Amino acid sequence: MGVLQRFERRLEGMVGFAFARIFKGKVHPAEIAKALQREADEQRSVLGEGRVLAPNVYDVRLGRTDYDNLAEWSDQLAAQLADMVSEHIDDEGWQVFGEVQVRLERDDELPTGVFEVSSHVADPARPGTRGDAPSAKPSPPPPPLPTPMTGSGAVPPLPPLRGRIPTDTGKQHPSVVGRAGSRPGVTHVLVVDGPGTRHELTTGRNVIGRGTEADIRLPDTGVSRKHVDVVLDNGTAFAEDLGSTNGTLVNGRKITRQALADGDVIRIGHSVLVYRQDGT
Repeated sequence: MGVLQRFERRLEGMVGFAFARIFKGKVHPAEIAKALQREADEQRSVLGEGRVLAPNVYDVRLGRTDYDNLAEWSDQLAAQLADMVSEHIDDEGWQVFGEVQVRLERDDELPTGVFEVSSHVADPARPGTRGDAPSAKPSPPPPPLPTPMTGSGAVPPLPPLRGRIPTDTGKQHPSVVGRAGSRPGVTHVLVVDGPGTRHELTTGRNVIGRGTEADIRLPDTGVSRKHVDVVLDNGTAFAEDLGSTNGTLVNGRKITRQALADGDVIRIGHSVLVYRQDGT
């Protein structure tokens, strides 16, 4: 079971079976989880001797409605999200300073259903400082290894390596993380959140919409008759918006066309679908 699947199991324990009612048309925690994982991937820094440093502080900004909707579980959710990011970083063999923190913040300028994620490296030896803020005290001399710079402050040296050596080269391909490729025995599935209905994708076009001509029909007034097409080509799934009225979001970002990775969350209208690769 992958990191995101474990997170979703814990989430079910927190909110029970009220997913469809609680998150209808609002930010879904699975979207936040996937965005945090992507943030760690994109903001990691490759140091010397095969070391990779990931941010340890993640800020999630939510609009008023989404923030209030999650308020009942905000502390638990932040802790579970931090555990999920820590597991992802550990699985990749990367390093962080101290414990991973996830902070949920309200931003009244953000509309419902939209959120933003940012991150930085914070040194636990200097509480209250950010990785991109100058320190009041002089930093210890840097080691001969190259250290990443964020803004005007240098990140202090990493502790000695423990455990396995990461094999990451720092070459980032976020669009292909978790891609099944042409491996045999892999089934590509869309799971509709709430009822849990599973739709197995076929090679070629898989049109999702409200109309009778859609391959996957959703009884959602916020969904266009032909809203989004999930094209399965040579073992890779691509989500392509079909000029819908309300747009298509993947992991909280509006897209025109995007390759999908296992666990990606697609939101159209008031409906949430999770893309899965079974058999990976």
